[in-house]
Amino acid sequence: MAKQSLSLTASEDLSDIELVDRLLRGVPGTFELFYNRHERVIYHCIRARVARAEDVEDLFQIFFERLVARDYHILKLWQRGTSLPIYLSRVIRNFVIDFHRARGSRERTADALAGLVLIDRPLVKEGTTSGAPLRTEEVTPTIELRELRRLGLQTWAKLDSRDRILVCGKLHRELSNEAMAERLKLTEGALRTALSRAQGRLLAGLKIRAPEYFPTEV
Repeated sequence: MAKQSLSLTASEDLSDIELVDRLLRGVPGTFELFYNRHERVIYHCIRARVARAEDVEDLFQIFFERLVARDYHILKLWQRGTSLPIYLSRVIRNFVIDFHRARGSRERTADALAGLVLIDRPLVKEGTTSGAPLRTEEVTPTIELRELRRLGLQTWAKLDSRDRILVCGKLHRELSNEAMAERLKLTEGALRTALSRAQGRLLAGLKIRAPEYFPTEV
């Protein structure tokens, strides 16, 4: 029997309890809905506790990557009937505390999604972060990287569950092929094929979402 999917109208009427329960059951479309509904709360909770804008963007991405990689463990612990945004703010507080503790003893990892784009491409002269165009003089590599990370995360969120796990495991957690194959119960050959296709779908989606980052060769 095909998995139940969510229509746009029905999804907007879901309570947080219904949304989380469907997410844990793997109903298609619920991860994107969860992201769209709670990204603002999660982002601002991180921003309130982290001074550097680059770290806010990194932690925002890492939070969602870990959420998927750990099979939504924190959502399984959520007590139904209590406020999900308040619960998420408490989870993020601990998440940020762990970040501050670990930061002194390790280098921050480079953003893997940004690494998919050639670093010698021309700077984008005009782009958007909140619906309004950026003035040319305001565009810097830092702003561009931040925008690319945001677009990359949105693209990643639209991948199916296995593709998200593959991309997260390889690009962010840097797991070995052997470890990923064991987790996904695949042969290493099948894993390489699946990973290549997942990365291809991610890059294709990013090119559609942000074509200005991929200038056409003349």
